[in-house]
Amino acid sequence: MPRLAEMTREQVADLAAHGVAVLPIGSLEQHGDHLPLGTDSLLLEEVIERALDDRGDVAVSPTLPFGFSGHHQFAVALSLPPKTLLDVLGALLDSLVAAGFRRVLVVNGHGGNIEMMSQAVKLAALDHAILAACCSYWELLEPRPGAPGHAGSFETSLMASAHPALVRPPMDGPGELPLFDRRLVRGLHVERHGEWPRSGGVTDDPGDGDAAAGAAALAEAAARLGQCVEALLDLDLPSDDPTPENPEGAAR
Repeated sequence: MPRLAEMTREQVADLAAHGVAVLPIGSLEQHGDHLPLGTDSLLLEEVIERALDDRGDVAVSPTLPFGFSGHHQFAVALSLPPKTLLDVLGALLDSLVAAGFRRVLVVNGHGGNIEMMSQAVKLAALDHAILAACCSYWELLEPRPGAPGHAGSFETSLMASAHPALVRPPMDGPGELPLFDRRLVRGLHVERHGEWPRSGGVTDDPGDGDAAAGAAALAEAAARLGQCVEALLDLDLPSDDPTPENPEGAAR
């Protein structure tokens, strides 16, 4: 798997002509008393490593380790404001395009990044004749109980598989689901001030961490991420000047 940080500019130019640039984005924030601050980035990198290790048609950027984590600053989080994160992602996507890439994929490991990631990809595709895409690794999975949650059973099981030495003794989960995770009315999402501290920063009971279930989820996410790359490579590139008759262009 080519890594941007280890490539020369000539190698980047050669790969950019036909490959996919992968930009991972994570976070540095509290994950209860039992998981490390870097959980989101560590799990994301595990999925990417499993998915793309044998590929030569991707260039993987170092993970952006900071995201929007203001809701976790009641404990510990290094957070970027939403506008700053949007600007950073836009600048990084612009830089990848300037380097010659016309297929770019942002891969996310933290729920707080979703809105800014989506907007950054939309704006990049408006500004440049490229294919721009994004995904959060857990959204590639078939539905699972407790997924994705935060520092609950899902993430604890994944960490028990990927980084067991970093999993501390489990803590108790909240007495009830945080309001933002309750399904009061289909399609309704509610945020209430102070809900994260009230939950203790954990959305559900972590349990002891089911390493086998975590390994299965990581394998599934990796397989689906590989499919995402294949999908981008199979799509035609847009033309530099699309017309109403041919809005997608036909460049390969």
